[in-house]
Amino acid sequence: MLNTTPAPGDGTGPTGPPVVVWDLGNVLIPWERTGALLAAVGDPDEAERLAEEVFTLEVNALLDAGASMREVLAVVERDHPGTGWAVEAYVEHFGHSLGPVIDGSAEILAELNSAGVRCVGLSNWSAVTFEGIPQAYPALSGLEGIVISGEVGVTKPDREIFLHCQRRFGFEAHQAVFIDDSPANVAAAVQLGWQALLFEDPERLRRDLGALGLPGLTPTDPPPDARSRS
Repeated sequence: MLNTTPAPGDGTGPTGPPVVVWDLGNVLIPWERTGALLAAVGDPDEAERLAEEVFTLEVNALLDAGASMREVLAVVERDHPGTGWAVEAYVEHFGHSLGPVIDGSAEILAELNSAGVRCVGLSNWSAVTFEGIPQAYPALSGLEGIVISGEVGVTKPDREIFLHCQRRFGFEAHQAVFIDDSPANVAAAVQLGWQALLFEDPERLRRDLGALGLPGLTPTDPPPDARSRS
């Protein structure tokens, strides 16, 4: 879904050489935290309970923001005494929270690479669990580099991580084309003058990037509702 400062489909695209900024989780790599918890406890119902009550999205956000395991365990034990083991189990079995690379997204990344478009990563991800991920997912080699929130100490949608990304990779706000599955993150990027796309699926992303004039992309068929109006 287009969510940009220029009107969608106006053909203007980004001003200057574009830099496509990719989120990772659920854009290039599927992620679901219950997978790691299920690998730890072996019971789907118990894994769901732990995800809802103990290793919540809020707890995961602490890891993403760079909090130490000691700090996170202290928070969890304060709120749910005796359950800190679930956090340790999640980290130990983290690989089970991830799926195979999202092929359609990886294909788009490869096509942009072939066209000479700069592509970088910007992800809310714990520095602890990110270790080994680039090696496990060769498609990430198509990214010039990746800003990881757990290494920076701040997460999206905080504006500082977007500014950090600009500084690290040396581009201006008007050059950015940001792809993320979080509406809050997309809105924050737009506030900073980035063009931003809300990721829904690779087919929609391909159309949206094409509407912005990004080079090198193989055209895709229009959605059925568009064909019916032609």
